[in-house]
Amino acid sequence: MANTTAEAALAELSQGQPGPMTVALLQRLGRQCTRSARTTFPPPEGYTRWSDDAVDHLLADMFDRKDRDDPGQGHKFLLNCYLRATDGPSLERLLLVTIQNFLKDQAKGTTRGQLRRRLQSLFEADERFRPAMKDRWRLADGPAVPWQGDRMTLERAALNVRGVEITQWNHAGPTPRATREALLTVAQAGLEAAQGSVHIEDLARIVQQRFRLLREPNVAPFDDQHDHSGPDEEVDVNVRARELFALLSPQERRLVPVLGQRSRWKDAVGAGRAQARVIGEALIEQLRLATVDEADHDRVVLALVELCGGFDDRS
Repeated sequence: MANTTAEAALAELSQGQPGPMTVALLQRLGRQCTRSARTTFPPPEGYTRWSDDAVDHLLADMFDRKDRDDPGQGHKFLLNCYLRATDGPSLERLLLVTIQNFLKDQAKGTTRGQLRRRLQSLFEADERFRPAMKDRWRLADGPAVPWQGDRMTLERAALNVRGVEITQWNHAGPTPRATREALLTVAQAGLEAAQGSVHIEDLARIVQQRFRLLREPNVAPFDDQHDHSGPDEEVDVNVRARELFALLSPQERRLVPVLGQRSRWKDAVGAGRAQARVIGEALIEQLRLATVDEADHDRVVLALVELCGGFDDRS
């Protein structure tokens, strides 16, 4: 019955419009994801448990999702999954990963909102920082021009800061002196790399990633029948890379080595420019979300590249 529902949903999506079978599939996967014995994702505001109504609320939020850089993002996840699916089971896996990633984003957003407000207060009290337009901040001696670059540039700058760590973190009250200086040092490095004013949300993201201020809730994988190590145990880089590799379609495996070369996406996936852009951007987001909270993020990605054939540096 499960595969029948997935195949019917795939047929509906091929017509360009989700129908009742697509909705039924999303509801089933949403319940499976949120009611797993290992998940600790909280239900939406106003609900005390993951009831059917709470799951429907979650799915509605996915469709209504707004993104500062791409306001239509919420409505694209079905298209992204459809374009990457090869059959009903693969559509199920892709949709489940999408639901899990959305839950992770919501958890990150809640914690990041608190961090964003804390950074705002710290910036206001520190002479190194100055406010700019539209919730942006800049260095006191730096340019005010809005930064519009790739967030990876800021993330690399934050990760390159050495000698600062957070050993004490409080959720209320004054920020400890050492913690305050660590947060501001990393934010300063991000602003120096940007050479302009940066949205407070982006600064909160890079600080959150640099110090691993959020450990996302655990959620059981789609067909997980095995016991896994806890989040504080060392992750085997090669095993993690193989897990990611198994989730990728043949198109995506060809695309991984050239993800940094957008001009080559079309040839790598063997599709039109618009479809290649959808697949490539979805893959970048999938890999970012899958590894953002891992200490060995860079090593996992490099191992995945090797599994996909290694870097191809041809111009």
